[in-house]
Amino acid sequence: MTDPIHPPPEFPKGHRPQVFSDAAIDQLYDGYVILGTELAVAFDRIDTLERLLQERLGVTRAEIDDYKPNEAVDAERQARRAELAQRLLRPFREFRDDRITRGSRKG
Repeated sequence: MTDPIHPPPEFPKGHRPQVFSDAAIDQLYDGYVILGTELAVAFDRIDTLERLLQERLGVTRAEIDDYKPNEAVDAERQARRAELAQRLLRPFREFRDDRITRGSRKG
């Protein structure tokens, strides 16, 4: 009988090396790299979509650049940006709130 195959661990084992003198800077750097990676993937997908639109439908990149959204589209985009900002800033708000809570307990 063979051993069952186990999926790899979600997080690597062992101590994570610290590069900067402050561990919080390491965490911020990690987030920055992740965000940059995701942005690069998004740019590649946008490029692919623009190329497919041009090849298959004749929509030029200039037309895409010149597109002006109507009020409904603009409102949808604003809501999406606000939700993204909330997700990106949540760790900072939680850190701030934790510091405030700890500070109020000392008094």
